[in-house]
Amino acid sequence: MILDELLQPIVDALAATELGAPKTQAVIDRHIKTFDGMLELGLTYKQIAEGLNVRGARGRTGAKFTEQSLYTFISRARARKDRPPAAETKRPSARTTDFGRPSPPSAAQNSPILDRFRECIEQARAHAAMDELLFRRGKSR
Repeated sequence: MILDELLQPIVDALAATELGAPKTQAVIDRHIKTFDGMLELGLTYKQIAEGLNVRGARGRTGAKFTEQSLYTFISRARARKDRPPAAETKRPSARTTDFGRPSPPSAAQNSPILDRFRECIEQARAHAAMDELLFRRGKSR
């Protein structure tokens, strides 16, 4: 029968192995064209679910397929089919090799404004250290 030919690869894919039962959604995702073909032939979700159950197919938890559960699995698979894979949507991370050679030192490193800023930072650090010694402010021990 045609239904046997269409369902047998799905039943085989849902069978448990020594590693355990496969994820049901992943199996449905891989066979979405087969499910769409069966639905185009006029089969209902209920008929397909009963066909899977009669042939011994079960979900990962061992539950039988129902019309609603099969509809949900197929709807998710269709939505995923239209989405690009996650790897295509992520931006590549920057690597140190992507930037080439380091840039030469700028003239700003010898700037008087930068020197004044560094002096202010040093004074602030000295004041903070003095406050720590005199008043024991800051980090508690």
